Amino acid sequence: MKKFLALAAIALACSEKKVDKRDDCVPVEQVAVSTDCYKGSGGLLLTADSPSSIALDWVIAPLKDTSGAQTYVPYYATTTSNQLVVPDSIVRKYPKIGVMFVGAYGCPSDMYFSFVRRMGGDSCARWYLQERFLKGD
Repeated sequence: MKKFLALAAIALACSEKKVDKRDDCVPVEQVAVSTDCYKGSGGLLLTADSPSSIALDWVIAPLKDTSGAQTYVPYYATTTSNQLVVPDSIVRKYPKIGVMFVGAYGCPSDMYFSFVRRMGGDSCARWYLQERFLKGD
């Protein structure tokens, strides 16, 4: 019983920790999307301009139309590099994918990115950057 109480006390103490901004923070300024033809298998590759040795947290916003004026259910992911493959189960259903947050643990993320799917003249679906802006502007 004492062990259980000790573990509960440690868990409670850890859950109240605040994440301070790191001094060595390098915020993500750019996110690029693969320019390859999207075939509906293999997901959508996003690449952040952060050193690949840094793990990144991502919050993806799948949007039902390209205006972005509706609510979304966020998709949360953590990667051990600067790349994320958004699963086909999300990419296939939505014509617009927003990146609400991408950053290293303890680093702020003030940039928003959105990508839209367009059919090209070669009958190939590709994803393009639609918006990139500083949140709050």
